[in-house]
Amino acid sequence: MVKAAGAVLRKIWRQICRQIFRETRTLTLPVPARPQGQVSGAVPGVLELPPDLHPAKPEPGLAGPPELQPLIREILLRLSKHDNFGRGAAVIERLGALVGDLPASANHHHSEPNGLLRHSLEVGLRMVEEVDRRLAAQAELDPSAGISEPEAPQWQYICFLAGLGHDLGKLFDMDLRAGDQRWSPLHETYAEFLRHVRVEPVLWWDEDRVRGGHAQLSPWLMHHLLTPADLRFIGVERLPQLGAALTGTHAGDQSTPMARLVSKLDQESVEQAAPEWMNKRPDSKINQFIRALRTLISEGWLSVNTPGAPVYVTGDEAAIVVPRAIGAVRHYLKQENKPRLPSNHCLYDLLAQAEVVQADGDRQCVKRIRVPGKHGPVELSAVIFSQKTIMPQQILPTLPKVTFEIVLEEPKPVVAVATSDEGKPTPAPDPLG
Repeated sequence: MVKAAGAVLRKIWRQICRQIFRETRTLTLPVPARPQGQVSGAVPGVLELPPDLHPAKPEPGLAGPPELQPLIREILLRLSKHDNFGRGAAVIERLGALVGDLPASANHHHSEPNGLLRHSLEVGLRMVEEVDRRLAAQAELDPSAGISEPEAPQWQYICFLAGLGHDLGKLFDMDLRAGDQRWSPLHETYAEFLRHVRVEPVLWWDEDRVRGGHAQLSPWLMHHLLTPADLRFIGVERLPQLGAALTGTHAGDQSTPMARLVSKLDQESVEQAAPEWMNKRPDSKINQFIRALRTLISEGWLSVNTPGAPVYVTGDEAAIVVPRAIGAVRHYLKQENKPRLPSNHCLYDLLAQAEVVQADGDRQCVKRIRVPGKHGPVELSAVIFSQKTIMPQQILPTLPKVTFEIVLEEPKPVVAVATSDEGKPTPAPDPLG
């Protein structure tokens, strides 16, 4: 076990050294212009708290990203339930100093300025909401089980920290330079770096970064957020659980209950942001797919409303037959030397996340449709778009008057299964499980 732990530490250290000394980089996003030496969340008092939320008399001159104020307000109101208002306000300030207005990704979710700060706050808020809900449910079912009332403030704060810090390792995936000076997030916050540079920094992303690999590095930057007072409040005995939550968010079944919760809420934040970034970025997979569809339909390579066609239009809805239409788009993109699309199942998920197709509550978007055939109605698998999304409007008057209808699925019967535990009281849920 000692050897295994040593191997993990050596691997992490090699990744940090690679980040510090590597030369390979891909220019993706220049840091937006700002007054020299300032950055969102860079200096004390950056977070503007509403007067009614200040624990002491409000001080003038506070400033910060206005769009984040409602989110911060909601977090602090939640934290105040267990007397964590002051700690929460202070750690949010330190997080702002560490990450500034940097994005959370190169061309994915929260890739806009302040994206990493926003995403971290969103997941932190979701963690606080979830742990409060579970603590309340536990108290209602069996107050003597699980976490005791005196421990609730510590667990609320630990869960909040796990949400705030889950993506800090992404700072090691960034190569941020101002002239010949390079930022090392291990040694200083972004705010400290900006105070001693003379030119605007420029951001590159590591070409060799591994999806999910940042989770193993997030704990290495928590020293920027945690103070000695935080450690005394949390308790040293609880720190391993915080560390496991930070590193286990991309570890699948081997992660802890808290890590699985962070991972779930992280994905919810990503999906909430999906429609905006997927639809606005011209190079996103969704926009590439839709542009290719429109081109194939406009050029007549995908027929519409004819027997055996891969596309059908009825009123405001357009259905593409899958996987046939997707195969045609893949072939077209390959001929045009465009980036490859993800697998069909991943593409369905992206389309549902972007909210450009009809999907159910579980984001299932493949439906059954019924269309006329040579020998009677035929049922096909299809994905349903708004007609305006994929159809060139100039060809609509020329289309044959053929209609399709969505086949409603019959609800599956629920079968009750008797067990030997029937009649026993339900145990109180684990607040972090």
